[in-house]
Amino acid sequence: MNELRHHIKALHADAFRWAMHQAGDRQLAEDALQAAYEALLDGSAACRDPEAFKSFLFGLVRNKVRALRRRQTFSRFAALDFKALQKTPTSSLETDHADPRVAALRQALLTLSPRQRDLMELVFYHELTLDEAARTLGINPGTARTHYDRAKRALRTHLNALEDACLTNPTR
Repeated sequence: MNELRHHIKALHADAFRWAMHQAGDRQLAEDALQAAYEALLDGSAACRDPEAFKSFLFGLVRNKVRALRRRQTFSRFAALDFKALQKTPTSSLETDHADPRVAALRQALLTLSPRQRDLMELVFYHELTLDEAARTLGINPGTARTHYDRAKRALRTHLNALEDACLTNPTR
């Protein structure tokens, strides 16, 4: 149990950032992370491979976000609050940033599919291997490699187009 608590504590910052990325809303992220930790500590979720604990935890957090979203959607729908259903959480990727290169990268990330964005975050920010990221997202490693390659190609194309536009139009 102490080893589990140590793993959770060591990964908390990354797990919270991942929860925020998945949820798009701080309260939902906190609730999902708490539910994931509770499942780990009460034994209802257990990682069989200690080497894969990080990807297991991230997958668990992702599943908890989805479950909480389903519950929220159902309770809203049951209350016939259709206006609330039309509201979607604002992505943290849409915020403005002082550095135009960061803003361009964020804009380029928004052109990717949600699965591609998730893969890029897991691989680049959380330093998971493609196999670990695939396990986290619950997809086949071959599928993960395909989406990863497509995402890199799409980002490269989008950013090169922006760079070309800036070179041909320096006032931009």
